[in-house]
Amino acid sequence: MDNRKFSDSAPVSKKKAYKFNIIDFILIIIIVAAVMLLVYVMLGNNILSGGENVTIQYTIEVPLIRNEFISSVHLITKGTKIIDSVRSYDIGEIQDVKVTDAYTNTTDLETGVVYNKPYPDHSKVTITVIAKCKMDKDKFVVNGKTIMVGVKLDFRTPHLVSYGNCTSIEIINADGSKKSDEIIEADDESLDIE
Repeated sequence: MDNRKFSDSAPVSKKKAYKFNIIDFILIIIIVAAVMLLVYVMLGNNILSGGENVTIQYTIEVPLIRNEFISSVHLITKGTKIIDSVRSYDIGEIQDVKVTDAYTNTTDLETGVVYNKPYPDHSKVTITVIAKCKMDKDKFVVNGKTIMVGVKLDFRTPHLVSYGNCTSIEIINADGSKKSDEIIEADDESLDIE
């Protein structure tokens, strides 16, 4: 009978097993996040929307802009590029700019009647933009920026940096005519400034 211990019977190689530690985990997370960010930046929201390519005409309403800046608005011409000022995406080409008096809703405290009152030293600017986009159900994606009625758009042009709400969207046919049954408009009451 052999009284040797099991450990004495065969030489054991003492190769150190690899241990997974917190630094390895952090490196993997950083690499995965960097790859996801790169894909998102390169492809934008277009990777999420596989809709149909269409041309739209939409309006941006800047409800209150100080009259001292109106001279900058008048420098904007047809064909000027409009850029999303948050992510620097081209979101279309300006077709028209209209400047009108700004009004605000006011309630007569005695009668309870709501009426429009001129807003002093301010104007309302309506900018009409045309853009090529992807349409998926009720949303339009222009170069990664989602355009929908009621959405706030931060934008810039060479002469103006501002923000406004999208108030209507129309789909444009290939010949430049508008599809009359494809107009999406905002409810005027939802966009009033109080």
